[in-house]
Amino acid sequence: MQRRVTIEDIAREAGVSRQTVTRAMNDMPRISEATRARVLEVSERLGYRPSRFASNLARTSKAKTIAFVVDSFRNPYYSELTADLLDAASARGWQMTIASHENEPELELIGRLAGEVDAIVGYLSEPDETALVAAARGVPIVLLGSTVTTESLHSIDLDFISAFRKLIPELESRGSRRFALLESQPLGTEYDPSTRRIAYERAVDTRSAEAVVVCEAPPQSVDAGELGFNELMDRFPDTDTVIAFSDLIAMGALRAAHHRGIDVPGQVRLVGVDGLSLGAVTSPALTSLAILGTEFTEQIADVTERALSGAEVPFEHRSVVPLVIWRESA
Repeated sequence: MQRRVTIEDIAREAGVSRQTVTRAMNDMPRISEATRARVLEVSERLGYRPSRFASNLARTSKAKTIAFVVDSFRNPYYSELTADLLDAASARGWQMTIASHENEPELELIGRLAGEVDAIVGYLSEPDETALVAAARGVPIVLLGSTVTTESLHSIDLDFISAFRKLIPELESRGSRRFALLESQPLGTEYDPSTRRIAYERAVDTRSAEAVVVCEAPPQSVDAGELGFNELMDRFPDTDTVIAFSDLIAMGALRAAHHRGIDVPGQVRLVGVDGLSLGAVTSPALTSLAILGTEFTEQIADVTERALSGAEVPFEHRSVVPLVIWRESA
């Protein structure tokens, strides 16, 4: 294993004292800008990652700042999750900044945020965990909706396998016999089955596992759900229960059902995923496998708090099972 770069290494390379390196790293006075720039350049070149414990000691006079990174501000799921996290951050005395990687490469975004915040939390699609760690330069990262195995990264995943194995029998007890899934795929991207599809296929019989329509449209949009539902009913007309990748897609499916004269839930039961508050005002109100309003937010805050504490934990992973909110559509 490669030896971790220390402050002494930077001091020796830059030709300055250890105290000067500390002043440069923590933006302290009594150091010239030229010296500060030289120290920071050497630090970057050597790949220095500061001790979390030392960093926290240096920042004790400041409120901790958390960056929450989302896929897109166009999806109300992220708006509601942000509101929940703001409450959790406020209760702990943290400040929170919000960013989207829609228009900025993820690694560049992480690198920029690492110089401004104490921890980064969010949905990131970068598959190279080592690259994420390098971009963060010692700032802890908590990934959502995934499982990590690399030191300095933490994660909270969603256990959809357990959730679907509970949901499907409950729907069957209400009369469901033939299931179908509306999967989501961002427009113009190469399709990769989601964890939700994998969980669905494990929970249903073979005929229902084959009844999947991939909605290729702008991210998780209502329009995607409408187009997908129409295709699904044309291909699998005996479907009596539709599960949608997200509540937005389910709302599009509900609109398509109205247009086709299909009674929900009389002819087709409909279930979304997310737990959006908007689901309570559709007609009929939308049943949802809820992520929002569950223990998810508290787990995010708890893992982030442990990462900020300086505890020497290589990485921490937790899992949360989404819970069903039963409403009229199912």
